[in-house]
Amino acid sequence: MKRFLKLWSIFCISLLVGIFSERNLAWATSYTITDLGTLSGGTESYAYGINDSGQVVGGATIGAGYYHAFLYSGGVMQDIGTLPSENYSNAYGINNSGQVIGNSSPDANYWHAFLYSGGVMQDLGTLGGNESSASGINDYGQVVGGSLITGNSANHAFFYNGGVMTDLGTLPGGLGSFANDINDSGQVVGSSTTSSGYGLPSFTVEV
Repeated sequence: MKRFLKLWSIFCISLLVGIFSERNLAWATSYTITDLGTLSGGTESYAYGINDSGQVVGGATIGAGYYHAFLYSGGVMQDIGTLPSENYSNAYGINNSGQVIGNSSPDANYWHAFLYSGGVMQDLGTLGGNESSASGINDYGQVVGGSLITGNSANHAFFYNGGVMTDLGTLPGGLGSFANDINDSGQVVGSSTTSSGYGLPSFTVEV
């Protein structure tokens, strides 16, 4: 799950980097760095996703050891909360309609994927297991990620659309998979184990 990939640093702050290139140069010639700040009561923040309007999402501490997903827009960092009765959340992606995806948990152990749209955070459920994680969203509001399947025996990539979470399976002979992103054509990319049981080869699937 993505939450294991966070870089912890006492002095880490979220950075929004705007790069302005000239005449299609391979490297940017100038840039500005903006401190996005933190949520009230917190000391750390982590930015994970940005859309074409410059809206940023991520997670930030709020005190008491908890952290919440945030939406940064128009110079303001907004706490978008958690799923009901939960204490932890992180946001990992945002589309050009301002829909946000991420994960929420009561105890930072078991997580459920969420879709935040129109000011409401919706639990996307699982593939039958205890946990799910959302990692990508396109401009149609279609979401991908990974979820434990029934019995919690393996993690499978999922595609979520219209209120339904679909198991995308694995590469032939594989036991586990995870979907990382989806484009507006419905093409999904991710990784899967294979019959050899080693590594996580990449895959693409069109839904």
